[in-house]
Amino acid sequence: MKIQALPCYCATLRQAARAVTVLYEEMIAESGIRATQYTALQLIETAPNLTTTEMAEAMGIDQTTATRTLALIKREGLATDTVGEDRRQRRWNLTSRGEEQLRKLRPRWEAAQQAFEKRLGRGQAAALKNAAFLAASRLAPR
Repeated sequence: MKIQALPCYCATLRQAARAVTVLYEEMIAESGIRATQYTALQLIETAPNLTTTEMAEAMGIDQTTATRTLALIKREGLATDTVGEDRRQRRWNLTSRGEEQLRKLRPRWEAAQQAFEKRLGRGQAAALKNAAFLAASRLAPR
């Protein structure tokens, strides 16, 4: 059966998110890294020393999902955590292995970006990204 238009915003956005995730994960499949893990690595690279809570908020995911994602990249030796001001608080930084993994995967991730733009058209892709960010920022719990 072919993909069908669904009756609500929620289902349609989830449908699109799954399709986009498949596209990106196919590009980096040989690494064993999932799209969520790559996103966390990118965030740590651009904003080192964030807490787990700050990471969750920045990515728009819940604390439990962030903790699980960060534990996986820590287990792979891609990031390390240190205790923050509070014993329960963890601050995240890339390891040299994590930096190398990002360098290695960046061309594949960029290829996914280009494939996305090619399939949607550059203007539509940019408009979708902007609309999705606007929706996320206005609908996210405060």
